[in-house]
Order: sequence, then C-alpha cells, then structure tokens
Amino acid sequence: MRALVLMGFCLALAACGSREESATIGGATFTSNEGDGTATITTDKGTLSTVDGAAAANVQMPSFAPKYPGSTILSAVKTETDERTNHMVSIETGDSVDKVVAFYEKAFKDAGMTISSRMMAEDGGLMAAEGDGRKASIAVSFEDGKTSVVVNFSEA
Repeated sequence: MRALVLMGFCLALAACGSREESATIGGATFTSNEGDGTATITTDKGTLSTVDGAAAANVQMPSFAPKYPGSTILSAVKTETDERTNHMVSIETGDSVDKVVAFYEKAFKDAGMTISSRMMAEDGGLMAAEGDGRKASIAVSFEDGKTSVVVNFSEA
C-alpha cells in the first residue's frame, strides 16, 4: 500500500507543469521530469522509477521476456533493491490473446525457463515462468478490439 501511495505521489509530480520537480519527504526523494516522461522515488531501501508516453517506446526488454512484435509500450515501472531488479511493462497490440500467449510461452521456454503456472480464459489469462535466477510473467486481456499485456520480469 505504501508503494502505491508513493507511486501515486510520484505520478502526480510527473503531471506537474514544469519539466523537472523534486521533493524529499520522510527520507524518500520524489523526482519527476515531464520532458522525458519519467518519475522516480528513491529511499534507502531502493528505487522505483516509471516511464510513460513517448519515452516508454525506448524501454529495453530482455530476450527471455521480449517486447511483443509490433506492439506499443504504454508504460514501464522498475523497482531496484540490493537483492533484485523487477520490471513491469504495459504493452498493447491488435493481435489475439492466443497469439500473444503463444509468443511468450515460446520466448520463456527458448530462454530455458519452465512454465510454473498458466490460467487461461476466452479473453485473457495469466502465465508465469522461472529459471536460472530469472522470473517472468504475463497478464493478458482483450477489450475493445485490443489486447493488453502486462509483462513482469526480474533477475537476481
């Protein structure tokens, strides 16, 4: 919950009219830059950063959890601690849920990962994989003619 409140504050800073804003509250530093579409929260425990808009197109995804071909990256969130770096990337495509799931299942398996869970419905589903210190998952849904995908990935 605390992370959601901090993220909300960070996103609010990103919406401000100036190009870069920064504030420190209770040991956490909140920085946003409207010009480059980023917002960051830094504490002694780690960092949470977001990117959206046109800047999100520059987000790099690893080969074990790649960007879906032809999709548009809408936003990305990255959290970093001493133990792990986690990424959550939201993308959108006009392709079917089945086609998207098949792509990620192949990518996960080709990277030597094992599918650890899979729940599918007619218009969406979830799938997770892990292996070699890496974890990846997708949440897929279809609505209004578009398939939305949230890709989560991390490495130790």
